[in-house]
Amino acid sequence: MKRRALDFATSILLLALATPAICEVPASAPGPHIARLAAVGKLWGFVRYLHPYLAYRDIDWDAALIAAIPRIRDARSAQEYAAAVQGMLDALADPMTKIIPAPQSQQEPEVRPPTEVRPPLRQVEEGIIAIDLGASLQRLEPMSAYNAVLGKVEEIDKAKALIVDLRLGQEPTDESYMGGYILEHLASHLVSHPCHSPAQRYLMHSGYAPQDGTTSGGYFSAFLTMFAQSFSPSGGVVAKRVVFVLDRSSEVPPIALALQAAGDGRIVVAGELDESAVVATQTVPIGEGLTAQVRVSEILPEASWHGFHADIQLPDTVPGGHDAAFASALDLARKGWAAAPQTSAADVPYIRLPDAVFRPDKTYPEMLAPDLASRQLAVIRGWTVIHYFYPYLHLIGDWDAILPEYLSKMETAETGRDYAATILEMMAHVADGHTFVYGHPELTKLFGEAALPIEVRWLEGAPVVTYVGDDKARQAGLAVGDAILAVDGEPVAARMARMEPYVPSSTRQALLDRLCARALLRGASGSTAVLSVQSVDGQYKVVRLLRDPKALSFRVPKTGDIVRILSKDIGYVDLTRLMPADVESMFEKVKETRGMILDMRGYPKGTAWSIVRHINVRGAKIGAQFRRRAVSALSEEETDSGYYFSQPLPASEQELPLYTQPIVMLIDDRAISQAEHTGLFFEAAAGVKLVGTATAGANGDVTAFTLPGGIFVTMTGHEVRHADGRRLQRVGLIPEVEVAPTRAGLLAGKDEVLERGVQVLEELASEKK
Repeated sequence: MKRRALDFATSILLLALATPAICEVPASAPGPHIARLAAVGKLWGFVRYLHPYLAYRDIDWDAALIAAIPRIRDARSAQEYAAAVQGMLDALADPMTKIIPAPQSQQEPEVRPPTEVRPPLRQVEEGIIAIDLGASLQRLEPMSAYNAVLGKVEEIDKAKALIVDLRLGQEPTDESYMGGYILEHLASHLVSHPCHSPAQRYLMHSGYAPQDGTTSGGYFSAFLTMFAQSFSPSGGVVAKRVVFVLDRSSEVPPIALALQAAGDGRIVVAGELDESAVVATQTVPIGEGLTAQVRVSEILPEASWHGFHADIQLPDTVPGGHDAAFASALDLARKGWAAAPQTSAADVPYIRLPDAVFRPDKTYPEMLAPDLASRQLAVIRGWTVIHYFYPYLHLIGDWDAILPEYLSKMETAETGRDYAATILEMMAHVADGHTFVYGHPELTKLFGEAALPIEVRWLEGAPVVTYVGDDKARQAGLAVGDAILAVDGEPVAARMARMEPYVPSSTRQALLDRLCARALLRGASGSTAVLSVQSVDGQYKVVRLLRDPKALSFRVPKTGDIVRILSKDIGYVDLTRLMPADVESMFEKVKETRGMILDMRGYPKGTAWSIVRHINVRGAKIGAQFRRRAVSALSEEETDSGYYFSQPLPASEQELPLYTQPIVMLIDDRAISQAEHTGLFFEAAAGVKLVGTATAGANGDVTAFTLPGGIFVTMTGHEVRHADGRRLQRVGLIPEVEVAPTRAGLLAGKDEVLERGVQVLEELASEKK
């Protein structure tokens, strides 16, 4: 009956009892403004990481969002909503980044070039040829148009001047591509000497560079400059002037910019044509029929060319149907560039674009209880970093749904504790053993700033005392093997269920142990913890202990030799204490053993790189597969794009004697990150036998970002897989021989995992004979 009582008490954890949260923050009624804020939050994040200006200009992008949030919340129409968002975008001082209004029922009349039907290529007068690659070209079947132009390159080569008409007169159609296609093939017949178009640069991010501390991940942000497109003349080309005629629907071809920069071309524009016809832009929908256009590249000025401009700018239409744009182009073709008036754009002095400088986000440490707009900024900033940079985004479910949920929750999180708890709860959805939230004073107080000097682990379906490190605790009656049933009168099932939403972890087992180790026993400093426990023999008792802030960092001391020889010539190495400098002497000590046990139940000291050189009996080249997310406007966000590489196993400069005997590695959920990476190396190099329980399932060079209130959040920055491509994250290293400590074994002073490891090693050694 006593055993059944324990099972009943602990099994209620699985029932997910409804209990109050640590600091439960209810969401406000999700009105339409929440959907708007979520959409604008995504736009804000897109601009934050892809708009080039934010890499070098002094723009307070946080302040732009904070100012826009109340206006978005109060907007009573789509027009007011659009104005609020445009106000945010105005902080960039970039006319290319703007709100595109929803289409109106009465559309603007199309602006068309003259209705006269002209052939794709015609001689206007002696030595001057006009090539219509715009509206007239679209009247023809594509190959007919192609042949009509490219079939007369000899005439084009001999001409002294060309007018290339690229006016579409309307939005591009499915056939509009043909003009650009023909122009690509025609380019070598337009240039008189080698030239190139201006280069463009884009922002790119290879992983997330940490904003607190350092990382071994090598993450970085940079400008990616695309090679300029170069053009060379074909044989027999006569030096010529080339005039391009464009309208607001035209795309500006690279050859037009190249010739303008080289002094051999001019650009005539009918209507409004801005830099968006040259630089790359992308659109971001924000709902209600509204779309934001965002610049994602910028042109690199050159000494001979200071930026995009029209040499002659004319109105859309001219009274009487006169084609003023073509007439101006013809005048330039006849008389040369002296016929073009000076433009303000041409007078702008050459200014080199600044280089990018790493600009960490502001931490706002004084904002311990931020106002609503700043709280919602925190949600948007945190959501954005995970969305763009977290390598395991595909494993965390519907991250899009998290944004409106926590924007709504922040509307009632008015105190500093509510704010900190909401951030912690939001980040727990990432479910990553590398995720820690720290920096805000209320974070420590959520569970309590004091604990007990004992170790508690989840064993046999209950929180079990595995070490008692204080005489007072022993005198109070606490013993190794005791199962904790309640804390301060609250059943552990309810207590852990209440704390679980605030504890990030990659696997269920690691979550339970993290709850036991870091949350279950905590409380106010100086308070008395009242523990209801059951001993191994089934006896119930109540233990009272004072909580101590020093116990928050309590660690179970390890004793015994780091390297030792067990019975029957079996070597043992405690990898949690072995230092890199001692690896060589370790192998010297175990070189005559029949096998070796590597104890990886904890965190190593960076010895894997040295050890693997001595055990690579397979001659393996690769230890693990890596991937990190690559964020750039040049890659499609929804595709599986990233930076991939195979991590080579370390090789020695000189040949080392190999340890060829069987190896067993002991593991459990305390093995995380570098400990798991150690397992990947040893698996690839020597096929080590894993004994114990699954590891934590979180690996990949930690990085960190910041949120208002001085909060920092860590996360996994790299996706890391086994050398053969199998997933590790949220799986862990899986033991081939599963064994866990028992309460009875603890009470008897046994290390049952080590004992089973010895048995497995003896079996392997016997098989090898």
